[in-house]
Amino acid sequence: MSAMFNVSDRFLVFVPVSADAWQLCDRSLPDDDPRAVIAIATRAVFGVDVIWRHGIRAPRRFDRLDDVVRTAGDVLSPRSGGPRRPVPIPHRPPARG
Repeated sequence: MSAMFNVSDRFLVFVPVSADAWQLCDRSLPDDDPRAVIAIATRAVFGVDVIWRHGIRAPRRFDRLDDVVRTAGDVLSPRSGGPRRPVPIPHRPPARG
């Protein structure tokens, strides 16, 4: 049995696919809904590699599975508005004087 995480009004759970791979699924959606699979995580030499589904832009390498859940919660949060581009830093010419 897998642990379920309640993140951003979603119920996320890792479903084992093999000894070294898991699907991160949203249990608030029906099992037959293709949007229910959020990501596929595989054990790597150093940490976890993640393939995000549905155009989610997020990091692809994590230290632990817990970090994957936390990032998924941040990206899927209704408050986040989804993934965004970084805010550009305004550049000013050097001060003269």
